[in-house]
Amino acid sequence: MRIRRCGQVAAVLLTVLVTVGSVAADNNPNGTVFRAVGWFKGKSEISQDQIKCEIPTVESAIGEGSFAMGLWNTYGRPTIYYPDINNPFGNPCGVWIQLQNNMLNQGIQLDHINLSFKIKGAKRLRGTVPTRKGFPTACAQFKHDTQFVGARMNPVNSSDTTSDSGAPNVVFIEMLPLVSPELFSCLRQEYVGRAASQFVSLPLIVHATAFGTSDNGDSFQSNTIGYTLNLRHSCGNGRVDDGEICDPTTPFNSCVNTCQSGSCSQTGVPCDPVTNPCLDGACTAQDIPSECTCVF
Repeated sequence: MRIRRCGQVAAVLLTVLVTVGSVAADNNPNGTVFRAVGWFKGKSEISQDQIKCEIPTVESAIGEGSFAMGLWNTYGRPTIYYPDINNPFGNPCGVWIQLQNNMLNQGIQLDHINLSFKIKGAKRLRGTVPTRKGFPTACAQFKHDTQFVGARMNPVNSSDTTSDSGAPNVVFIEMLPLVSPELFSCLRQEYVGRAASQFVSLPLIVHATAFGTSDNGDSFQSNTIGYTLNLRHSCGNGRVDDGEICDPTTPFNSCVNTCQSGSCSQTGVPCDPVTNPCLDGACTAQDIPSECTCVF
């Protein structure tokens, strides 16, 4: 677990702090004035009954830059969008972007965040899935997205703070969603039906760039930061992998339901090995939201 402290970053950047004056977006080299620091998540408590998330601050934020989940579902919980605040396997407490204003005497009002997507290794699958610039051509309308988010970052030397970040010049923005249901649906339609036997995971790369306006009306564009969402798709490869309950192509019944400690292992219903044995189930077919789960 690594914690990024904005105070330390601000101290390093004191030599490049900008005072009141005319500043344009191209006067933000390497994001020294208006900076996208990175991706973070808050501390979490996730149980079978509830999900508790802590809003990240400069003192408690946990750095992240990637996540892995199922393209259709993870342990039977369907993949709807990402992050999913109601899904314990959908990174419910993560995907916060930290933005920082390093100007003296000038605040920045965040206006929107632009997102762009690409599939890592898309060229090796383009024989079955036509692509352009690393993205399926049929999903071109989802290659770019914009989230309009309002937040204010006070000057670095301000004594007031307008956010719960713990620093006047810093905000944390939760990207809800980072990946939309429409994009998931299109990726499943293109890759699962055509190239299911050619890949085990689909790395979706997301690039984010923030845009804002300073108090004197100058426009700013932050540096661009990347995030990787690895979408597992191993159902149908003949073995039961991480995140699967069963696999329809295994040579054995992977939905075996055994009686353990008085209850069935898969269904949890009361049982007795002799008088009330558990019934085995069948693994559902591929390419549907409940793939690689057992039906009894």
